Amino acid sequence: MSGQHRSSAASDLEPFVAPRILLVRLGAIGDVVNALIVANGIRHHLPAATIGWAVHPLSKPLLEGHPAVDRIHVWKKGDGLRGFRGVVREVRDSSYDVALDLQRLQKSALLARFSGAPRVLGFDRGRAKEQSWLWTKERILSGHPREHMVLQYQRFLDLLGLPRAPLLRTLATDSESEAWAVRFVAEACGGAAPILLNIGASKPEKLWPEASFRALAPDLERDFPDVPVVVTGGPQDVQMGRALGQAVSKWHVLTGETSLRQLTALLSLSRGMVTGDTGAMHMAAALSVPTVAIFGPSDPLRTGPFGRGHVILQGGEPVALPASLSCLPPRVRCPMAATSPAQVSFQMRQSWLR
Repeated sequence: MSGQHRSSAASDLEPFVAPRILLVRLGAIGDVVNALIVANGIRHHLPAATIGWAVHPLSKPLLEGHPAVDRIHVWKKGDGLRGFRGVVREVRDSSYDVALDLQRLQKSALLARFSGAPRVLGFDRGRAKEQSWLWTKERILSGHPREHMVLQYQRFLDLLGLPRAPLLRTLATDSESEAWAVRFVAEACGGAAPILLNIGASKPEKLWPEASFRALAPDLERDFPDVPVVVTGGPQDVQMGRALGQAVSKWHVLTGETSLRQLTALLSLSRGMVTGDTGAMHMAAALSVPTVAIFGPSDPLRTGPFGRGHVILQGGEPVALPASLSCLPPRVRCPMAATSPAQVSFQMRQSWLR
């Protein structure tokens, strides 16, 4: 049955009154955000299901308290073989009926296979990495490698036999984080919805230069004179955030100061975000916050912000997500600096001042 999927949810899951389903998507933040469509889809169609998720600590806050996740299995990256054995024992004790490898790597596929679940689902051979397809028993239908990851994850719902439904990536938050965001916007932003400049990225080649962010200041002052600007990023971005704050004193700098829950709450109160290809971009897209997303070496067709209301720039040119995979534009790789501040400002005016 490799590479096959069935159209009837009843035929796939009829033996289980309340199936126990394990999702393995260990990281990174953006990948976990996009994979939430699988958990949300299962919860929508099978509200009595028990859904577990194996994840690395970095992305754990995205899943804590999430209405579509019942149990979290944390695999600490630095614990080596001992950590792997520990998380395997934990998932085996949970007696899952189905395990889904949503990461397509050897380590994620091995965890799904060793979970003890009778059904182990994974990526098709052409899109799997490290020959991880060898460890799975059922695989999603083959597809184009540049298909957006959200749509690739949707194929797991197809393989489970679940009817297609709206693709939901709801993010969890909490009352404390929401109160912090409301207080910050009231006190620092005068109650106005801010524009966020997210300066961080997981890889240096995905960083838009500090000088480019700084050069946005005159255009932001001209085009959005009454809109506060907040600089966000992770602990590794503190130095760059401080430099921007010193260069543009009106900007509020929060680099390294927000948790994922706080960033979720702040995004929900924001007017829009300028960002590179990073987890915060996918969080904004999941919350339907308009983004101007700057891409360089990575493929925006596959990992760009999913949904409407977003602008993608690569090499300074807008990138439109195609209606069909049969007419894809050529793959482009370029430096992040190939997109200029003027091009970003133009798209902000076009998209956010209508």
